[in-house]
Amino acid sequence: MRQIKVAYLFEDSGLCRDVFQSIEQPGQYFNRSTLNGVWYHTDVSGNYCENSHPAKKDTIFEVFHNGQFWCLDGNGDFENKVPFEPFCQFEQNLMHTFQKEHPEVKDHESMKAKLLSLPGGEAYADPRSFRDNWIYALDFANVTEKVAETSAWMKKQYNILAVRFTHKPTGFVFINYRFRSALLSPGTTSHDLLLYSWEE
Repeated sequence: MRQIKVAYLFEDSGLCRDVFQSIEQPGQYFNRSTLNGVWYHTDVSGNYCENSHPAKKDTIFEVFHNGQFWCLDGNGDFENKVPFEPFCQFEQNLMHTFQKEHPEVKDHESMKAKLLSLPGGEAYADPRSFRDNWIYALDFANVTEKVAETSAWMKKQYNILAVRFTHKPTGFVFINYRFRSALLSPGTTSHDLLLYSWEE
């Protein structure tokens, strides 16, 4: 079996793949499909945006990120193989798991329907109206957040956040569930799980 050390670079969500770079040969790139998990060599010019051909089944990829070993993956079957989990897959699994564990949590469409049902929302009930002017009329200056739970993606810790928003026109308060790397400071950019809760 041939082993290649690769560093994770980024997720190319538009083309459904993750991009990796060889650690020992920096000019060599590999793509991994987020759809079926197949690893690809890139073209000889080193353009990591183009797949050339699938990696051989006897090739093992040692995946690292920020100098930390993550997993062993590849197109073949071998001992200690742990498939790389795409971030988009982690995000979807996190959303479904959280919703299953908290049945009171509502999805994005339910949240929009609730806001449109509030006094004044009838003016925006027509789908042709500028609903965003009502739905996203939030008091962003007074947002608060707290850590609800924690999760991990490829050995990296993430905090699941309960972010409290107030709808300016009505005073309606709801919680938006999001997640952020545990290494980042409170109030910094986070990922939206598009899940919500509120008191009736």
